[in-house]
Amino acid sequence: MKVSCIACDNRETTLLAKLPIFTPDFLGQPLDETIDAGSLYRCNNCLLLFRWPMPDPQTLLAYYRGLDKDEWWQHEPEREVWRYVGNELRAIPTASVLDIGCFRGNMLREIGGNLSCFGVEPSASARREAEAHGITIIGQSIDSLEREERRFGAITLIDVVEHLPRPLESLQILSQLLVPGGKLIIFTGSTDAMSWRFARQDYWYCAMPEHVGFFRPSWFRWAASRLGFRVLSVERLPYQPVGLGRRTREALQNISFISYRRLGRIASFRSVLSRLPVIQRIGNWQSCWWTSARDHILITLTKDSPK
Repeated sequence: MKVSCIACDNRETTLLAKLPIFTPDFLGQPLDETIDAGSLYRCNNCLLLFRWPMPDPQTLLAYYRGLDKDEWWQHEPEREVWRYVGNELRAIPTASVLDIGCFRGNMLREIGGNLSCFGVEPSASARREAEAHGITIIGQSIDSLEREERRFGAITLIDVVEHLPRPLESLQILSQLLVPGGKLIIFTGSTDAMSWRFARQDYWYCAMPEHVGFFRPSWFRWAASRLGFRVLSVERLPYQPVGLGRRTREALQNISFISYRRLGRIASFRSVLSRLPVIQRIGNWQSCWWTSARDHILITLTKDSPK
């Protein structure tokens, strides 16, 4: 069966590998043997990597709507990427910013300053907290913005674009909401990072079932040409900057974990690994986070003024 790209609908796609599940559940549901996490595909046209089959959009939206504002992974101090986003917001044509997936509004509260701050957020409890801090919520999803009449100086998607089942269509909707010269600021994982190229399908980032699209800078240049945008800058950053000790520990853990999984797929090595108790411990790891790797990009695009 031919699988079409989720961005450009090209049917010339390549199956790369079956994707594992490293999370303790599957979009909030208990894991069982019937769960299909999908496989990793590459589009031979736009070079997007994507999950197929993916959870249907209604299932994904229901999962995001059910997230509580106190979910642990949303508790973070000021993130380094916010500082870079704040720098980009200093030069926008109108003093307004729309944050897609704003959750509790932490980033806007930290860097919004004198800007008018708007958000899109599916989680009801997170939405209420964002509104309590002065953020105007204008929708629960990008699709709900198709008739939005307000226009913004900047739109931010921080750890969001990888969740979009139809990324180019979603960016097309958002492009209509920017004033000429406005900025689209996106932070996401990059498949051309060295750590990703080493780990491939065993990478922590593509083993999360809610992540359905996986990007690289060249994809955004391809998309920009179709949306009437220009790429202004690409900044390579880790998801979570940490000290040298943790960076070294995470690198060694991941090299061990990924090598074990890769060798375990070879029959001749599988029986040997099972007889080595110390090595076998690695096989009991459910996953191996590598959030200190420089595997993310902050990419800023601008909407060209009409000529």
